[in-house]
Amino acid sequence: MKKVIFLVLVFCFVFAVTAEEKVTQLGQHPFYKSRDLKPADLKIIAVDKAGEVKQGFEQAGSGDLVFAFLEQIQKADIQTIDLAPGDTLQWMLFKRGKKVLVKNDVIWSGKKPITAYNFSIFRDGKLYEFIVPKICGNISLKSVKEIPGPVCALKVEPAEAVLGTPIKIDMCGSQNAVKTVVTVTDAAGAVVKTFELTPENCSSEINLDKVGEYAIAAVMEGQYAMKATNPCDATIKMLEPAPVAPPPPPPVVKKSPLHFLISGGPGLLKGTYTGMVWARAGVLFNLSEDKLDAIFTVGGGIPVKGDPWKSFFMANALLNVHAGPAYVAGGLGFSTKEREGRKDGIDLVGEVGINLFRSNDSVGSLLGELRAPVITSDRKFEDHHKLLLGFRYIF
Repeated sequence: MKKVIFLVLVFCFVFAVTAEEKVTQLGQHPFYKSRDLKPADLKIIAVDKAGEVKQGFEQAGSGDLVFAFLEQIQKADIQTIDLAPGDTLQWMLFKRGKKVLVKNDVIWSGKKPITAYNFSIFRDGKLYEFIVPKICGNISLKSVKEIPGPVCALKVEPAEAVLGTPIKIDMCGSQNAVKTVVTVTDAAGAVVKTFELTPENCSSEINLDKVGEYAIAAVMEGQYAMKATNPCDATIKMLEPAPVAPPPPPPVVKKSPLHFLISGGPGLLKGTYTGMVWARAGVLFNLSEDKLDAIFTVGGGIPVKGDPWKSFFMANALLNVHAGPAYVAGGLGFSTKEREGRKDGIDLVGEVGINLFRSNDSVGSLLGELRAPVITSDRKFEDHHKLLLGFRYIF
C-alpha cells in the first residue's frame, strides 16, 4: 500500500513538473512563415489565416476570444519587446505541417532573448496580453488581467429648488471613470442641457429657467469604453419663487416743531455808530418745515464805550422764510434805551442770513439784522436804528 501511494505521489510530481513545457527553439514550426515578421503582417494573419486562428483559439480554450482578437488586432498598438529566458506564456499556437496545434504553459528556455511583438485585446472586462515572436508568428497568450468597470455615483443638490437657484451635479464619488456625459431633460422628454464631466472636473452647476420636473441621466464610460451598468439618474423639481412682499416703508419720524435757538455777535448803534456786542436766546416754531418759522427771542446788548452808553434789552417776534440754505426774516421787536436822552420803543426788524451747516435738527447760520424804530413818533431813525451781525444756532 505504501508503495502504491509513493508511486502516485511520484507520478503527480512528474506530471506537475512536465505540465510546464520548455521551449528552447522557435521557427521550426511557424504559424506564419516569415523569418522577419513585420507588424503589418499581423493584420494579414488576422485576415488570411482567420480560419486557422479560430482553430487554434478553440484548441486553447479561448474560442470566445477569437472574434475580438481578429477585429482589434487591425488597430492594436503593437510594441516590439524581448521575450527573455524564463518568461512564461499561457499558450502558444504553431503549425506542424498544415495542422494547427497548441502548447500550454510554455516557458521560453532559449539561451538569449528573442524579439517579439506585444499587444493587448480587450473583451468583457478583461485585458488579454499577446506575444508573437518575430521569427515564427506563433500567436501566444501572455496574461489575462481583470479591468475594473466604472461605477457611477450621481449626487444632485438640491432636489427641489426655486427658479434662480443653481443645481449642483456631482459625480465625484464615482469609480474607474474616464468620462461621463450628463443629460438633462424636461417633463416632455426634450433635452435641455448636455455636458461632459471627467475625474479631474467631476462636478458642475446648472441653472434651469422654467418651472417643472427634470430628469438627469449620467452615462459613465471607463477604460476600453466600458459603460457603468448601475442606475445613474435623478430627478429635480423647479418651483416658482414665493412672491416677494415690498419692503415696509421707512418709519415716519415726526419731528418736533419746537426748537430752541441762541444768537449773538457784534453790532453798531446809531449816533456815532458806536460798537456793541449782543446776544439773544429764544424759541423757533416750524409753521411749515423748511419753509416758514415763527421766532421769539429776548436778549440784550452792551456798548463797547462807557457813559453815556449803557447796556440795553431787546426782544423779537419774527416770521422766518426759507429759500434753500438762505432765509429772510421780518417782524417787530422791542428795545430799551442804550444811552441817556433816548427812549424805549417798538422796532421794525429785518434779517437776512444763510445756513452754514445742518446736523439732524441742528442748524448753524450767519445773519445780518437791521432794527428801525416805528410807531413811537419821537424815536428818530437816525438816532435809534441798530445794525447787528451775528451767528445763530438752532437746536
